[in-house]
Amino acid sequence: MSVFLVTGATGKVGRETVDQLLELGHRVRALSRAPEEAALPQEVEVVAGSPADPASLRAAFAGVSAALVVLSGDVGGEAAQVADAARAAGTERLVLLSSGGIEHPLPHGIAHEHRAAETAIEGSGVPWTFLRPGPFHANTSWWISTVRDAGAVRCWIGNNPGAPIDEYDIASAAVVALTEDGHLGKSYLLTGPQTLTSQEQARILGEVLGRDLKFSVAPPDEVVEVFTGITGDRAAAESNVAALHSPEVPWARPTRWVRDLTGREPRTYRQWAVENAALFR
Repeated sequence: MSVFLVTGATGKVGRETVDQLLELGHRVRALSRAPEEAALPQEVEVVAGSPADPASLRAAFAGVSAALVVLSGDVGGEAAQVADAARAAGTERLVLLSSGGIEHPLPHGIAHEHRAAETAIEGSGVPWTFLRPGPFHANTSWWISTVRDAGAVRCWIGNNPGAPIDEYDIASAAVVALTEDGHLGKSYLLTGPQTLTSQEQARILGEVLGRDLKFSVAPPDEVVEVFTGITGDRAAAESNVAALHSPEVPWARPTRWVRDLTGREPRTYRQWAVENAALFR
């Protein structure tokens, strides 16, 4: 029986992918930095380690036929470690959770990091598929504290139109790429079904909560300071903020790929808001 490995298995996309693979009856292995805190289903084989630890990767990839690669931190460096382990193990396919930012016309740090990851996976010689989602519906979880405390949304990414995607749909696309033929050597720009501004998302969230939420956009200089405080890299913060505030984002309009891959319509932001309303109350 084939073994499917998921790195980042406790994150939003990784955990959903684990659940969907299990529902289809597949054998799943998860790589976790803290197995005792992973809280994964009992059927999952959990291996301690991370994509930054070559020894744990060798153990995790042993006998694996295909893997969903979800990375954090030094994305390019971790991808190189994963590529080496997958090649040595004879893994038959890698599905990388990359970023739609790679297709952005403006150079920025997020694109640079994920392009380095894609290059490393391509260089492994292991057949690959790249998933390039735009912003997640779950990114609006950033608004939780201000919605709870002040009935307000303070948006960090501007108010340009985009088609955000549900992590459930990203996971569904990953499962198809992992388990079905016809997707090797392909890159998919994944979006949700609707073009929405951040203000329209805030309006939908307010309707679901039964509240009239105040909306404002943080000026780019403020966001640069916040991002720099998180990463310590001002140049990357400036380039990332410029890209996020640009009207030329690749996910400005819905793409067909979730529908083509899964055979169903992607989930709407309203569905996400209904399912996660308790977070904001």
